[in-house]
Amino acid sequence: MPEEALTFLRSQRVGVLAVRMPDGAPHAATIHFVYSPALDKFIVRTSPESRKVESVKQGETTGSFVIGSSEAEMKTLQMDGVVKLEDSEEIQDAYLGGLTDKSKESPDVYLTFTPTWWRYTDWTLPEGKRIFSSDTK
Repeated sequence: MPEEALTFLRSQRVGVLAVRMPDGAPHAATIHFVYSPALDKFIVRTSPESRKVESVKQGETTGSFVIGSSEAEMKTLQMDGVVKLEDSEEIQDAYLGGLTDKSKESPDVYLTFTPTWWRYTDWTLPEGKRIFSSDTK
C-alpha cells in the first residue's frame, strides 16, 4: 500500500466491516479497529454474541471493509478480504496498543480482517482524484 494510504489509515479508528453470514446474506456494522502493519491485519474487538462472530463460528469467511466516509476528508480505503476469529496475545497486544483507551479486561473476542484486494482514493488533490489499487501496485 502506498505511503499516502498508510498515512490516512493511521489517522482513522472507525470503519464499516461487512461479513458474509452462514446463509450467504451480508451483514455490515460500523466498528472501531486497529491496523497492525506488522501483522498486515485489521483487528476488531466485539461481543461473542454479535452477528459478526456468528459469521465466523464455523471458520473464516469473506468480507469487505470500508474506511473513510467523511465528506470533509474526501479520502476512502475500500478492501475485500478474509475475516476470522483470532485471540492470541499478539492480536490482543496489537489491538490494545492502537486503542489505548480500551481495557484489556473484557469478555469480548477479536476478529481479524486480512485484505486480499484494496483501493485507496483521494479526492483532495488539485489535479483531481487519485486512485491507488492492489491491482496496479
